[in-house]
Amino acid sequence: MKQRNWYKLLFWLLLAVNVIGIGTLAVKATGPVKVGIETPAPKPTDSSVELLLNRSQVNTLSANYLNRFLKNRQVKYEFLVGKQYATVVGTTKFMGVQVKFALNFVPERTDEGNVLLRAKSLSVGQLKLPMGYVMHYIAKNYDLPTWVTLNPKKRTILLDLNKYSQDKAVNYQMKELNMEKGQFKIRLSMPRK
Repeated sequence: MKQRNWYKLLFWLLLAVNVIGIGTLAVKATGPVKVGIETPAPKPTDSSVELLLNRSQVNTLSANYLNRFLKNRQVKYEFLVGKQYATVVGTTKFMGVQVKFALNFVPERTDEGNVLLRAKSLSVGQLKLPMGYVMHYIAKNYDLPTWVTLNPKKRTILLDLNKYSQDKAVNYQMKELNMEKGQFKIRLSMPRK
């Protein structure tokens, strides 16, 4: 009788699992991403008011929103506004292991009063991964708010405040964004019905 070589069988089985796993990851990460169109700004009304926020207040607002949005989700992250960059810091499970990540962005105000984040640097643990690839993977696999649009080719994230406030009683519009001084002016408007 011929004896089976179990090591050979296990090797081929492990190789097949790795090839299938890497293939699945590559297909999901390189598929097309839907890129949204920026929502036009609402017209200011007589009932508009402008708020001047500092870094700490913006960080508190984003923490409050993200705590509610990320409740019961596998990925946990924070959005922090610093002196030079706006940074997304968090952890996620990748192949059963907790992985830390950080994305640094340079924020800009758009003509429509939204915020455009231009990716500056990325770290995923100690790995050196292409930023466009990681942003494409995030866009395809993570559940993001409908008013947040990733564009991996341009390496940007659009925070469409106009889309966020479309169905709300108050419209939000970024009027001034000064990272050096840590000042952020936001217009709140009550739409006329």
